[in-house]
Amino acid sequence: MYHHFQKTIKFASTNLEILDKRRKMTGKLSIADKKQLEHYIQAGPKQFGLLYSFTRDGADVSIFHELCDEKGPTVTVIYDTQCTVYGGFTEKSWTSNCESFFKDDQAFLFRLYQKGKSNSMKFPVKNPDNAIYCSYNNGPIFGGRYEEKSVPRIRGRLVVHRIAGGYDVNTFSGTILVENNQFTLNGEFNFGSAYDMGSCSIEQFCNNIKTVTDLEVYSVSDTSLLPPWRELGGWNHQNLEDLKNEIDAWSPPHGTGLKTANILFLGPVGAGKSSFFNTISSIFRGHVTGQAVCGSAEQSITSTYRMYRVRGSALTKTMKFRLCDTRGIEENQGMDGAELNYLFEGNVPNGYQFNPSTPITPDTTGFVASPTLNHKMHCVCFIIDGSTASVMSEKMLEKIKALQSKVRQKGLPQVVLVTKIDKVCSNVEEDVSKVFQSVAVQELVDTVSNIFGVPRSHVLPVKNYEKEINVRDDVSLLALHSLQQILRASEDFMFNLLDMLDDEKDESLD
Repeated sequence: MYHHFQKTIKFASTNLEILDKRRKMTGKLSIADKKQLEHYIQAGPKQFGLLYSFTRDGADVSIFHELCDEKGPTVTVIYDTQCTVYGGFTEKSWTSNCESFFKDDQAFLFRLYQKGKSNSMKFPVKNPDNAIYCSYNNGPIFGGRYEEKSVPRIRGRLVVHRIAGGYDVNTFSGTILVENNQFTLNGEFNFGSAYDMGSCSIEQFCNNIKTVTDLEVYSVSDTSLLPPWRELGGWNHQNLEDLKNEIDAWSPPHGTGLKTANILFLGPVGAGKSSFFNTISSIFRGHVTGQAVCGSAEQSITSTYRMYRVRGSALTKTMKFRLCDTRGIEENQGMDGAELNYLFEGNVPNGYQFNPSTPITPDTTGFVASPTLNHKMHCVCFIIDGSTASVMSEKMLEKIKALQSKVRQKGLPQVVLVTKIDKVCSNVEEDVSKVFQSVAVQELVDTVSNIFGVPRSHVLPVKNYEKEINVRDDVSLLALHSLQQILRASEDFMFNLLDMLDDEKDESLD
């Protein structure tokens, strides 16, 4: 009867376009990049708001000044065509009302990526008096110096003028036309005037090329906490014990014939699928555990399909749900459609060893040829890394969309677990109970909701146990709150099943 409520729901192909538009509104900097810049600024949690970009607003100095003048602290970010990302920070406002250097002893240049690889460096200002230069005919200029130039006048007299020049980073002037989605900066770089570059050469800083894909300017402001935008119910130890007891006592609705809920974890490599099981297990065992093998690698750590059970307070009784961990989604390999369908249908045996070169078939040893509803999946939980969610590659997004389409075809509910939120917001890093007051986490939930096409109530931020040795009430409460929502999503499937069973009974009586 599983097939009775399979539904084919048309998935909006515009989601990738929505993400692209959102990036144009919020900028290309990832959450991890912003955290790195926040660390360099060294003045507490920050918010970054996109003021200006070449690709959105045009490479025109007048537009730059219109959007960026008198906005206080800003960070300028340049993306070159060899995937190197660099720029500068200043606490002073840009202005077009004068032609002058401005003093800023907090200014610095930086590099985030070098030829596509993370390679961050900070280059502090060494001559604060000339930290930035403002000019009505120029975009952002960092550093420089006054040079004396003699100009002959009448009767042979020489007049000495002080002229600004030797700019460390002079981005552009006037208007730059776009060609083949590229812009060619028309400023010059002359390191050493006002910033300490150490041994970093111009090749190491920016590849000594002027062709870029974008230039962005962000406002930088202090982060403030919001009134709670999602209610949890409380953060004290008694709240934790009550939630543990509720989950320990959970069972599938009566009348479905189900003994457990099977929840399938899907997500990119390194997102934290296995870590989430370990976090849930740790909460009930009372200390941080590592039952599921997890780590960090370019290829999936998980190589075996496991239907993990969580043991309750007695540690002998298993709870009535299973967390099903499978291999991570990879851009160039991973599960094909048939393999995923076998997972949904319950054909894959617990303990099956994944082999990318030899997908599972009905001839595979242990293949469950006649699965019951107790073998099949009842909910799918996508797990993604919150610190990189906004900059996932199009190839990965397309792969996830294809998986989502198959989930919908099966009529399975889906939720999205967003991990590593401590890397998203410094306030949350210090105190996880501030998660639903965080602007950064709220924006992340909105972004993920748009990417995955699910309601925001189905996007669940969590922090897995990773560096901790002992369990903490705030981390545990947030994780159990997310598990509670996952079990409720599973119940949606089961109540649909009850409706189908009741319909069949009514039809048999007619």
